[in-house]
Amino acid sequence: MDAEHWLVGALFENLTETDWANAFLAGVCEATRSPAGAVLQVDVASRKQTLPAYFGQGQAMAVAFEQEHATRNPWRPVDESKGPPPGSVVVPDDFLPLSSLRRTEFWADFLRPMDVDHGGGLIGFRSQERVVSLTLLRSAHAGPYDARERAWLHRVGPHWVNACRLRNRLAPADRNGSDAAHALEVLSTAVFFLDHAGQCTRWNAAADALLREGSLVRLRGGRLVAASPGSGSMILAATGPTVFRRKDGTVAGHAATHPLPTGAAFGGARAVVFVEPVRASRPVDVQQALHAAFGLTPREAELAVRLADGEDLAAVAEAMGIAVGAARTRLKTVFGKTGARHQAGVVAMVGSLRRVCTKFPPANSGPPIPFSSAAAPSEKR
Repeated sequence: MDAEHWLVGALFENLTETDWANAFLAGVCEATRSPAGAVLQVDVASRKQTLPAYFGQGQAMAVAFEQEHATRNPWRPVDESKGPPPGSVVVPDDFLPLSSLRRTEFWADFLRPMDVDHGGGLIGFRSQERVVSLTLLRSAHAGPYDARERAWLHRVGPHWVNACRLRNRLAPADRNGSDAAHALEVLSTAVFFLDHAGQCTRWNAAADALLREGSLVRLRGGRLVAASPGSGSMILAATGPTVFRRKDGTVAGHAATHPLPTGAAFGGARAVVFVEPVRASRPVDVQQALHAAFGLTPREAELAVRLADGEDLAAVAEAMGIAVGAARTRLKTVFGKTGARHQAGVVAMVGSLRRVCTKFPPANSGPPIPFSSAAAPSEKR
C-alpha cells in the first residue's frame, strides 16, 4: 500500500514538467511485470501517435514507432472518437488474439524485435482533439494481463485520469485552450501557494494587489503573516478559517488554508491559502474558486458544493442526473484534487472557502498582473 501511495504521489509531483509521467510509468511497469511501456498520445484529427514518455526500450524504439510503425498499430480503435472512456483498462488480447497479432506487419517489424506479444492499456484522457493513455508491453512468456493485474490498473486508474486532466489544464503546450494559471488570474479572491516549509512561492493578481496594499497580509522571511500583530502569526498554522483583526479589534478580513495533494498543482506547492478583506462588492462564486485553485471541473465543483449544502450523496446524484456509483467516483476525484481524505473534509473545505469568498469579496483592484512567483512589495527584490 505504501508503494502504491508513493506511485500516486510520483504521478502528481511534477505535472508542469515535460517528464511528468516518467516515474509513474516506470512504477506501473514494475507492478504489472511489464518490461516496457509508454505514454501514448493520439491526435484525433490526424491519427498521429506520439510517445511523450517511454520505459524499457529507449528513444530508438520511440522514434521508430512514431516515424514508421504507428500507422499500422492494430491495437488502436478505427474511430478514436468512439474509443473507451477515461479510466478504462484495455487489454488487446480481448479483441485481437495473439495468433492474429502475429500475422500483422506491426508485430513482425516492431513488436517481435522487442520480444513483445501482449499489451495492456489505461485510458487517461479523451477529448475531441486528443487521447492520452498508458501502453504496457510484455512477452508471451509472461502471458496476457490477468484479472489481478487488471484490478490493480482499475484501482490506480482514477489517479491517472485525474493527473491527465490536471496536466491538460496546466500545460498549454499539450493542448488548445486556457490553463489553470489563467483561471487564477481572473479570480478576484487572493490565492497564495505555500511550499512544504511554509514559504510563499506563488500568488495570483488579486494576492499581489493585497500585498502591495499591505494592510491585511505581508510576507516576512518568505512567509505569509498578518499585517496587524494582534491577528496571530503564520497563516499556514491554521487549518480552517482565520480571522484578521485591526488594532481596534474589528474584523479586517478572513483566510482559509487547505492542503494540496503532493504539491501537484503549482511547482511543488503543499498548501493553498485564500484571503479576503472585508469589503463590499459582488460575491465570489465558490465553484469558480474550486476550479481555479484545485482544478475541479464544473460538475465536480457542483458535487462538492451540494454536499456542503447538506445533501447526501444519493440526493446529489439524483439532482445531477447521474448514478450513485458515478457520484462516488467523482467524489474520489475531488478527494485527489483537493487533498481532502473523506466527505466530511470536502464539506469543511467548501464551508470555510464559502465563508471567505462569498461574504467578504474584494473591490476591483485593477487589471490583472501575470501569475507571480517574484518578491512581493514587502520583500527585498
